[in-house]
Amino acid sequence: MPAPVPATSGPSIEGQVRDAEGTGVDGATLTLISLTGRQLGRTVTRSDGRYSMPTPGSGTYLLTAAADGHQPRAATLEVGEEPLAYDVLLAGISGPDDAGLPRAR
Repeated sequence: MPAPVPATSGPSIEGQVRDAEGTGVDGATLTLISLTGRQLGRTVTRSDGRYSMPTPGSGTYLLTAAADGHQPRAATLEVGEEPLAYDVLLAGISGPDDAGLPRAR
């Protein structure tokens, strides 16, 4: 069993990024963005899909998640003084609709 992500105290976001089958997504990139569009932080999930990201303080933030082979996801989150638990579900990319489309890097 993978080791849990260390618990943090104070404003932060922590959880797990999973695929449609419920499996943790290794190497997913999560980015924390202010409502004015400034990047505030970035982290990569562990092998079990778990992550922990401190925030500059309580407030409203945009959290994006992206991983190869999955549709990116974004959510607006309200973070308080305590860590916020937030799991992300990434859907896979497959089929002819995405064939030939370049991947953003």
